[in-house]
Amino acid sequence: MKYFTNINQNPAITVSKVLLFLLVVYCPLFLHLGDMPVRVWDEARLIANTLEMNRNGNFLVTSFEGEPDLWNTKPPLMIWAQLFFLKLIGNEELSFRLPSAIAGLLTSGIILLIFSLYMRKYWFGLMAVVVLVTANGYIGDHVVRTGDYDALLTFFTTFYALSFFLYAETRQVKYLHLFFAGVLLSVFTKSVQGLLFLPALGIYVMFSGNFRSLIRNKWLYVNTLLVAAFIAGYYLLREAAAPGYLEAVRNNELGGRYLSTAEFHQHEFGYYLKLLITSQFGTWFLFVPLGIFAGLTAEDRKIRNLVLYLTLLSIVYFLIISFAGTKLAWYDAPLYPLLSMIAAAGIYQFFHALVQFNGFYRQWFRPVSAVLLFIAFFYLPYSTIIDKVYKPVETPEEDDFYTISHVLQSAANGKSELKDCFICYHGYNQHLRYYIQRLNEEKKQVFLVDPESLMEGYNAVYSQDYMRKKIEEKFRFETTGSYKNVKFIKINGIRNSND
Repeated sequence: MKYFTNINQNPAITVSKVLLFLLVVYCPLFLHLGDMPVRVWDEARLIANTLEMNRNGNFLVTSFEGEPDLWNTKPPLMIWAQLFFLKLIGNEELSFRLPSAIAGLLTSGIILLIFSLYMRKYWFGLMAVVVLVTANGYIGDHVVRTGDYDALLTFFTTFYALSFFLYAETRQVKYLHLFFAGVLLSVFTKSVQGLLFLPALGIYVMFSGNFRSLIRNKWLYVNTLLVAAFIAGYYLLREAAAPGYLEAVRNNELGGRYLSTAEFHQHEFGYYLKLLITSQFGTWFLFVPLGIFAGLTAEDRKIRNLVLYLTLLSIVYFLIISFAGTKLAWYDAPLYPLLSMIAAAGIYQFFHALVQFNGFYRQWFRPVSAVLLFIAFFYLPYSTIIDKVYKPVETPEEDDFYTISHVLQSAANGKSELKDCFICYHGYNQHLRYYIQRLNEEKKQVFLVDPESLMEGYNAVYSQDYMRKKIEEKFRFETTGSYKNVKFIKINGIRNSND
């Protein structure tokens, strides 16, 4: 099957393959990346941390509303990356999401590299990349399309997992160094979650014949001490700069979320499996069992070893997050690159069987048929993901919730006018505060208030039924405009007993 395996050393062919890879990943990762308004909770919180770091110049202690942030206790690597693009591009949604999208590009790149350079199978690697960038859970909120931790975490966990595999296969120390670098950076991205592949790596070492060589390698101990020193050094410095940090980390990360349910995120054991089969990985999940079978029975030893390794990592990580007390939909993000490579093994064997079919008897027709099969097979999932990112829209469940965000985003981006008004909103509101701060930097005089603070003559904006009822109970008002569930009103007075 040379049309899917051979590596041509011709520079023009190499450049063409690189360009094809970039063309494949660009749209799912970067197209209209800044269009959607800031998402509630983590993205909004990280943006607030980044903006405050930009203002106060404290690159060690992340803060929120002027105080050390003890709710978001992750190390600041992602915040630093967002700060870099904030200074480079400016205060807009794209600046905070580019680190995630670039992490997706790098994750795809290392997958292609390991298949192209080590396996000598470019097209196999490209298939894995296409599977990854058409996985709905990967191309969506909280991973590569928003300013959250998980895309960067997934890059570093994939990086160190593949580095360790290369070390186990080749015994070259450079891969051991890369492995430890990836572990360190994954911890600096999302703390203890960056270590969740390590139990699987321990099992692999014990049963793959690498245990003796590993424990005899002095760099295992040197790198372990260096990584531990860097991690401990950061946490101790952070505690010294703002006491109480270590206690918050212990409560939030070291057993708190894993052993108990935080913030009502309790689900059944099969929660992640259901997500992967339905919305997150979808049809590609059908190829995972086929990929395991095809990989473990492949003639190529490298493919057998890689698929076995990836399967072990996937199962162990899946069990770890499934037993956790707190379950969130994006905690399975580090699985996507692994599952994509496993699924690609099944797809690759499927392609192999079709291309070798007796009907393709003419030698000249085989490369043409191979390309046509590739396009036909991936056209529907790829076009589906392009539709998702080309004109991103809220899901029906999100539409009412984020409509007011769209109104504020439009005003902050200069596409509509909004000034001298009061926003009434109930609940966590950091995703709205981001736009209100931007509007007030332009002297628009927009404020977030409780309805009790409204007075006669004030212009107010609300979207929630809860706020509508509170305003109707206390005030006489006239509606001056509307957009979906967002209402623009002018307060005419306070209701009395005769109203």
